[in-house]
Amino acid sequence: MNRTIHITEEAARCLLCIDAPCNKACKKGNPARAIRAIRFGNAELASQWITDCTDEELEKAEQACIHYDRPIRFRELFQALPKAENETNDAKPSLAIDFCGIHCEDPFFLASSAVCTNYDMVARA
Repeated sequence: MNRTIHITEEAARCLLCIDAPCNKACKKGNPARAIRAIRFGNAELASQWITDCTDEELEKAEQACIHYDRPIRFRELFQALPKAENETNDAKPSLAIDFCGIHCEDPFFLASSAVCTNYDMVARA
């Protein structure tokens, strides 16, 4: 059966596992992070997290997915991603820092507030 996949709907099905089994199955990429990028409006950048993944690894990630209904269709989802419009080989500056011994991707932190009541709100902030 040939079904058209809608990337935001498929990404919304993800359970956002803390210790994502799909990442353990895909050794060269981070499918869970790509899913999160799609869920929060960065579909063009999501492919950077799975560029090194092979179809076999993505198939293993699908098999490892613990979704209760049916696994996330990683291969179809990532093939349907839009291509970045301005793909360049220029290295982007890193905002990574080490703060009190914890490595952070960027120096932005949220203070305890009503904005921090659930994952979606924190991710948007």
